[in-house]
Amino acid sequence: MNATAPAASAAPAPPTNLPWLGIVAVLIGALATTLTSRLTSIGLADVRGAVGAGFDEGAWIPTAFSASQMMIGPLSVFLGRAFTPRRVLLVGCVVYGLAEFLIPFSPDLRILLMLQCLAGLGSGTFIPLTAAFILTALPKSLWPWGLAAYAMNIVLGLNIASTLEGWYANHVNLDWIFWQNTVVAVPLFVLYWFGLRRLPIDRDYLRNGDFRGMFTGGAAFTFIFIALDQGDRLDWFSSTLIVTLFALGVICLGLFLLHESTLDAPSVDFTLLLRRNVFLLILLVTATRFLVTASNTLVANYLIQVRGLRPEEVGNAALWVALPQLVIAPIVAWLLNRADARFAIGTGFAIATAGFLLATGITSEWAEPNFSLALLLQAVGETLELTAVIYFFGHHVGPADGITFGAIIQTARLFGGELGTSVLVMFTRKAEQVHSYWIGQHIVAGDPMTDERILAYTQLIGASTQGAGGPAARGTGLLSAAVREQAYTLSILDGFLLAAVVGTLAVALVLCLREPPVLVNPPAVPALPPDDRDTAPHPVHSTS
Repeated sequence: MNATAPAASAAPAPPTNLPWLGIVAVLIGALATTLTSRLTSIGLADVRGAVGAGFDEGAWIPTAFSASQMMIGPLSVFLGRAFTPRRVLLVGCVVYGLAEFLIPFSPDLRILLMLQCLAGLGSGTFIPLTAAFILTALPKSLWPWGLAAYAMNIVLGLNIASTLEGWYANHVNLDWIFWQNTVVAVPLFVLYWFGLRRLPIDRDYLRNGDFRGMFTGGAAFTFIFIALDQGDRLDWFSSTLIVTLFALGVICLGLFLLHESTLDAPSVDFTLLLRRNVFLLILLVTATRFLVTASNTLVANYLIQVRGLRPEEVGNAALWVALPQLVIAPIVAWLLNRADARFAIGTGFAIATAGFLLATGITSEWAEPNFSLALLLQAVGETLELTAVIYFFGHHVGPADGITFGAIIQTARLFGGELGTSVLVMFTRKAEQVHSYWIGQHIVAGDPMTDERILAYTQLIGASTQGAGGPAARGTGLLSAAVREQAYTLSILDGFLLAAVVGTLAVALVLCLREPPVLVNPPAVPALPPDDRDTAPHPVHSTS
């Protein structure tokens, strides 16, 4: 069932500047979504304090936003086909902007979580439907530009968040973590209003569409996502809540697959997953998101835990990934119109992997400038691989698959980021414990080398500091801190190695990619329908 085809035939031609308006909309929508999630995480301590929430209660604040985005992803398939992407995006923009404006006025945690969910539901429509817009409304020659805008802003948003929060904290106030999103929603609304085609509501699809299936699928992914997000904090399967969430997710996923298999025209075309390369491409999108998360998380955690910087002070290092995007993304778009996308994907993963391997030279003496070259390589590689893999993915779907494609990209993006965060947090925590144990084996009470080190600390601080206990006790404390510092540094090194392994495996997957299959429904954008106004004289508009 292709509900969009009849509607498209009756639609007026879009304005001549439609493609560029759409690309800008993709750019702003991806940036807004990423910034919202990342800024909430960075400023979480301040947000918790504003509503009087403790650590455990406050941990649900970012989860509420991201889980709502996951929930709306599959539902966007149904809503976009029934009400058209333009209507859904306009409503989502209004809901997102209003919710973000009201969040700083939340009197308690319950209201804050509710508004976070609304903001997530609103912004969760941006990426699935704008990714569909790229495939269904842009000529193929412009696909790389739209996708480069998408990739640039995912990486840009993650890495300028720290700098922005630091600026808000020092010059304005932290309420602008949320209010800035309301400001962004205004031009985004204008772009969607003028840049997307006005199509009629497909009432037949609305009556017969698979809302139940989409809701069940969204619930399945949401339950699993929440379990992954909260798993490390609650000690995974030692928690009844985590076990229940995983169980509900698996049950809902089974019901979703069973339900879709009974429909003559399922909303999600599962045959898409059987097409050549598609499963590999989903894995590559997930791997790319994992690497982007690793770049952003490992360096920031090291600077906070070892160098003692505050979260808002790590922005200078992250700018080595963020700012080059303004140059890298256009070059990548230009390249994809001239080179094999598979070569670009493999090259991107290879460059990013080189950046992670370079960062394995880390020591506890490293500061922000020491990461500059490694982060720059990661920035180049990640933008190249993310843009190229989605571009190549687009050659496996036709216009009728556009919204399904957007939902797949959104789900893989969110799961890849969440898997990256969960795996890296758990991996580095376990690695720190192992390194701390092995380093501790070489520190024995009464050993001459141990006593000499404690004596050196004691002489260093004895006459110049005050604190609980005598100089010898404080010297012992400094030795323990040095052990923790070295153990954490080694755990970050292991995290870089893990990311390099993922990048290497991704290169191996790229070697398995074949030429895209020949589709019955080709990926070229259909011709624009005629407009009666085209036969009439066009008024001349002055420009300024």
